Amino acid sequence: MSAQSQNPDNIYTQQVKHLLSLVYPQESGFGSIFEDARHYFSLSTTLEQHTADLKAQLLKLKDRKDKEVLAGQLTQQIKNNTQKLEEERLARLERLEAVCSKIISLCEGETWAETQQLSAKFLGTLMLLTRGADGNFARVHQRYKPIYKAVLTLRLADRLLAHDTIAHSYLSKYREAIARFRNDQYWKDKWKTELGIPLISAALLQDIGLQSSAALTILKGPDGDLDEFRLLDESQRKDLLKINYHFTMKYLADGLGIPKYTGNVKDERDRFIKVHSDASSFLQQLVKDAFLSKTGLGELVKIPQIYVSIVLSTKSDYTRLDLPKGYLLIEQLAKKGSLNKHLAQDFTNLVGYFPQGFGITFIPTNEKGQEKNQYEYAIVVGLNPAKPAEPICKVVTRNQKFVTSGAQEVIDKSRNLYFPANRKKLMRLGEARLGEIMAQLSNNFTQNSLDELVPSFWEPHDFFGFKKHQNLWTKNN
Repeated sequence: MSAQSQNPDNIYTQQVKHLLSLVYPQESGFGSIFEDARHYFSLSTTLEQHTADLKAQLLKLKDRKDKEVLAGQLTQQIKNNTQKLEEERLARLERLEAVCSKIISLCEGETWAETQQLSAKFLGTLMLLTRGADGNFARVHQRYKPIYKAVLTLRLADRLLAHDTIAHSYLSKYREAIARFRNDQYWKDKWKTELGIPLISAALLQDIGLQSSAALTILKGPDGDLDEFRLLDESQRKDLLKINYHFTMKYLADGLGIPKYTGNVKDERDRFIKVHSDASSFLQQLVKDAFLSKTGLGELVKIPQIYVSIVLSTKSDYTRLDLPKGYLLIEQLAKKGSLNKHLAQDFTNLVGYFPQGFGITFIPTNEKGQEKNQYEYAIVVGLNPAKPAEPICKVVTRNQKFVTSGAQEVIDKSRNLYFPANRKKLMRLGEARLGEIMAQLSNNFTQNSLDELVPSFWEPHDFFGFKKHQNLWTKNN
């Protein structure tokens, strides 16, 4: 067996896969953010109730002769329970912080440009690890959503700070956060602790209340045998929303809270508590407003959430053909006044029409800029396209043969086969010629595109499965 087949992923892809298992693993029992929440909702709640019962018993001891012995025993039990709850809380916080730091290390660079490239790489890698509407795709998408959303939230927050899109007292203190891209260590640390980690936490934990047993009973049924991705009726949806909100807010406040200060310098301790209390309060405000839509702050996580609900949909009618509709939905909601139009504009400028990792089919040009009578494949690899409908891509075929040395290219709207008018241009080639092109590339078609002689997109998952094809974000000119 070759080294490649033993280890088919490059280091970055391995790191992203490892991160997925730290947040929402395929199997339970390895310790993760989502398991921590399930554990808290089941066991910690029982322990909290037990502690409350013990305290009630303690109050009733007044008239008993043996009250001192019993009071001592009850007090010790209360102390043990409280200590166990506190140890578990701090362990959860530590795990969450480690995951947030890992996300930052994978999507933040030394400069603004490097950060955009790494973020595109992160999002693209996640998309390319999925297979479209294959098999148990809903479960896969559900696991991928939180970290996908987290990176989008960070990049949207950078734009918000640059443009002052939302007036908020906490956010206004971080207008200078862009200084972290100028090698300013003070701002790097400040941004990470006070803004980066709360923003990522908000995106990861926005719906963590769905891990509570009350929510899981609605989703999976009392016996756990229902399809959790089915369409719920109106009353179930309302109940689930209330449960999700209640338990999510409880988890952020009681299940996490703030880290413990270690040291014995009073000023330092006071500063530590203030910084972390403010960050925790901001996190709770952010998530609360994403549910209640009162101040507009919650749109920082809500807009990425709406987008990811299309791009990584768990609905049974999911198709890759709908992926660009994520952008359209944000645009339409902003026009209706349901979203802050400036923040929505910032977001659409960030992601463009086509998501990272989307397979583009396009008409290439010759040296004179004339369109050729053929089509090629590319993959979307860049954020912030100059025009939303013209994605920054890595070209991966030349004369219908796969290459690893393709250039980065902006695919003009007039040559992108996603748009029906451009597909008509190639239909004049006739069925025989189009059949030849298809024969050379057919292994990589989805069933949807096999029905068409000129495909509107292609499925790059199998291509990305080879280690040598995973360096899509290195520039070759």
